[in-house]
Amino acid sequence: MSRIPEPNAVYGVDLSAAATRAGADTWVARCVVDGDALVVAELASAAEFLDLDSTAREDVLPALATHLGGVDGPAVVGIDVPFSLPAWVLGDRTWREFVAATPEEWGILDGVEDPRDLYDAVHDAADPEAGRPLRRATDDAHGGQEPAGFRIKTQTYYGISVVLRRLIEREGVCVPPTLPPAEVGSEPDSPPRLAVLETYPASVFDRLDGVDRTGYKGSQRRHVEARRRNAAALIDAGVRFRDETVPDDATRDCAVATDDALDAVAAAYAAARNYRTAVDPDAERVDRDRREARIYA
Repeated sequence: MSRIPEPNAVYGVDLSAAATRAGADTWVARCVVDGDALVVAELASAAEFLDLDSTAREDVLPALATHLGGVDGPAVVGIDVPFSLPAWVLGDRTWREFVAATPEEWGILDGVEDPRDLYDAVHDAADPEAGRPLRRATDDAHGGQEPAGFRIKTQTYYGISVVLRRLIEREGVCVPPTLPPAEVGSEPDSPPRLAVLETYPASVFDRLDGVDRTGYKGSQRRHVEARRRNAAALIDAGVRFRDETVPDDATRDCAVATDDALDAVAAAYAAARNYRTAVDPDAERVDRDRREARIYA
C-alpha cells in the first residue's frame, strides 16, 4: 500500500436530509494532510460551505454531490450515512445497479416513493430467521442503526437516491468496497480521483481513548464538555484544528459548539485513516460488503 500517495484533500460530511434545514444541519469538514497531521482547513454548514442562499434539501443535497464529484484528486470523502441496505433487499442487482435505480426501484421492494415507504416495505418484508435481517453485517460490527429504521430512514433514502446516485455518475469516483477503483478505470499504481467512504462517527469515537460514543449530542453543559473531550481525543489522534496562519481557532470552536460539526471532523478523520486500505487494489473484499457496503471507522 506504500505506493499509494496520500490524498490531496480529505472531506468529512455529517449528512442531514431534513426537508427545510438540510443546509443548516449538514456540516462539511475540508481538510488537508500535512505530514502525520490532518489539518481542518474549513468547517461549515453545507449552505455556508457551498455558498447557497437556501437550506432546503432539494437545493443543498444535489449541490453537495456536484461539488464533491468535481473536486481535484486524489481526494477522499467520508460521509455519515448508510450507503446500502441489507443484501436481501437488493435482490439480484449489484450495488451499482441498485443505486442507479433509486429511488424508483429499491431492490425487490415495490412502490417505494419516500422514506416512510422505505421503512414500511423493509419492515414488512424482513424476517431475520429466514435470512432477511433489518441490519447489515457492518451495522452489527459497528453498533450502527438499521439503514431503513425509523430514525435514519430519511438520511438513507436521500443519501443514496440523491447524493450517491449523482456521485457514481462522475468519472473517476469509486465507492470502496462496493465500487472499487478498478471498476472506475483507476490504474493499480494510481489512486482514483475521489474515493467515497461510508463512515460512522460513533464507531470512530469507540476507538479513541477518553471519549463519549453518544453522550456528546445535545445542548446541555455536559454535552458541550463531552464534545470538548472528543475534540481533544481527535487532536491526540492526529487532527489539527488550528492553522498557524489563522489568528483564531474557529474550526475547533465549531466542533465543540455543535455535534454535527464534530461528526463531520470525525468522518474526515475516518476517511483519511482508512484511505489507503480502501483504495488498495490488493485489498480483500468480502462479497457481502460488495453489496451491503462497509463502515470505515
